[in-house]
Amino acid sequence: MNINDGRRARLGLCGAAVFFLISAAGAQQPAAPGPVPNPTAVWSAWGGEAELKLKPMILNDMGLTVSAPERLRRDEARLELPALNLGSLEFHAPQGQFDDFLNGSLAFEAPLVIARGGREVRLSRLFVEPHRGERFPSLQLRDNSGRILFIAKNIHVFARPTEQRLVMERMDVTIGEELAALLGEPVFAGIMIGELALNANLNIPAGAETEVRGATCADRPKWPTQGFIADVGLTTMGTIQDVGTVTVGPDTFELIAPSSSLKNLQGLDGADVAWFTKFDGIFPPYNNDQHPYLIWNLYRVVAGRLEQIGASGVKHAFWTINEGCTINCGDGGIPGAENHILWPGCEDTYGVGNNDSPVDIGPRAEVNPRTGIFVSTGSFFDQDGDGVLDNSSSALGENRLRVLNTDLTTPGAQYFFESWYVIRDDSNIFNSMGIRPVTPSNTSSNFWDYPFGAFVTGPAIDQWVPPATDPNTGSQNVTFQNPGVGHLKLAVRSQALGNGLWRYNYMLMNFDVDHGITAFIVPVTGGILGNVSVHDVDHDPGNDWTFTTNTGQGLVFSAPPGNEIKWGTGYTFSFEIENAPPEQRKVAVNFGPGSPRPSAGSTLVAPADPDLLLRDGFEG
Repeated sequence: MNINDGRRARLGLCGAAVFFLISAAGAQQPAAPGPVPNPTAVWSAWGGEAELKLKPMILNDMGLTVSAPERLRRDEARLELPALNLGSLEFHAPQGQFDDFLNGSLAFEAPLVIARGGREVRLSRLFVEPHRGERFPSLQLRDNSGRILFIAKNIHVFARPTEQRLVMERMDVTIGEELAALLGEPVFAGIMIGELALNANLNIPAGAETEVRGATCADRPKWPTQGFIADVGLTTMGTIQDVGTVTVGPDTFELIAPSSSLKNLQGLDGADVAWFTKFDGIFPPYNNDQHPYLIWNLYRVVAGRLEQIGASGVKHAFWTINEGCTINCGDGGIPGAENHILWPGCEDTYGVGNNDSPVDIGPRAEVNPRTGIFVSTGSFFDQDGDGVLDNSSSALGENRLRVLNTDLTTPGAQYFFESWYVIRDDSNIFNSMGIRPVTPSNTSSNFWDYPFGAFVTGPAIDQWVPPATDPNTGSQNVTFQNPGVGHLKLAVRSQALGNGLWRYNYMLMNFDVDHGITAFIVPVTGGILGNVSVHDVDHDPGNDWTFTTNTGQGLVFSAPPGNEIKWGTGYTFSFEIENAPPEQRKVAVNFGPGSPRPSAGSTLVAPADPDLLLRDGFEG
């Protein structure tokens, strides 16, 4: 390829991810609000190189193209944009720990053209500057006309004094309001179309502290293995976004991923949490590469039933930005542990881009949700078992949340998007999860928008039937907690249909029962059943659950091999029955092979026995 060729090349509509490599210096911008008390904590970054990785599937669905001169292309996937030596980017770094961007900018020659539907936005330069108004430190990218075209969010940023580098990685690059308006699609504002990474030179002022000191950190880390309590909470999902469309046979699926933020909810007497990237080495306290995991699910409420219609793989966490900490002890005296320990009060965030990262998202089956253990060697990511990452979720839709396009348009349906973290030794799994109500909206032929409501801590099943619901209403939500087995919830809604006919809808949700659930048993021993159904999440009619009626047990729903209710999923069981209003009865579930307990039971709203009603004269 002739890099001096001035022809433009189309990017973003096909092929692998697109990268922009940038060598950078900076320009100036207005000062950040508020004084910084210690001037030696004001550091600056200049030069270096950056990488912008666009998401072709998202660009395809949005109908966008990005063009650049052929002379700037290093290869089919990369562009090199010359730096403009105009200044530096200032940031606050008390004790060598990045806190926030302050002032300045980095400038790049960027002769790009962004086009959609006959509209074009032409650029010549981009200036990267601090951006205000986001929950975590962020950057804005404006052109030489002053238009803010992109916002970079959810940045993993680290000052590394010994290397004289400022590292900024995994930023979500989102479309700004001005660019969305220029493209004629205001709804595109806030949509992530790529990731930005910057590795810049670091200037440290004379006399600056470059490491954490003080007696408070002397006895840290404090690990759960030493008896300290770990409690990590999901604090929000800032974005829920379409990340592509795939077709399998006659079916079209939309792919969805969220951004997510969390916090170590413990104070100074609580535990620190291990956050070591897979394959990075052996670290305390578990002598492995222990880290948290994130999953997400989509649900639909239709005709009184809660149905799970999408489930992601498992995203492996890799760094923590440790923002807003009660205390931040750096590497805690553990070589290689910098930004791999979540200290008390610290927050972390992951954007849509890195939650959807092929090298970080894998199959749920490789994580034990109850113990939080994952063995990296020989895993999906390590096909030859040599302890080195050699595989990723690169197939279309692999390990993503896939939802049938048609399931997003059910008349009268409500939708809930849920995500949760799995944290080893977490003392409360239910505050590590949360939901947002969403309203799927088709904005173009393939691109879906997901406007959402308020974030609520806890699982989606608790929105369908709140745990405090009085069973006398005919609805109920109970939690099964079995030591050595795990947690599950079972909720029910009953409905009188008239003429003595009742409908019962159950949702059985497995949170961390690693052996799965193989059967659900309702004590229906008489009466006439109708419209019996089971709704699972896998879209495979060849492995549907079956049901039988057994006078010794009742109505028994059974799983075929391989379609047990696995962790992070919930199945819906529905049926109608005559002359059987709700009352409190004993229901049961069976666990999969290898479980230390074969079954569990609980009192729950269920149909009364019609034969008893007839004998006692209660039939109308």
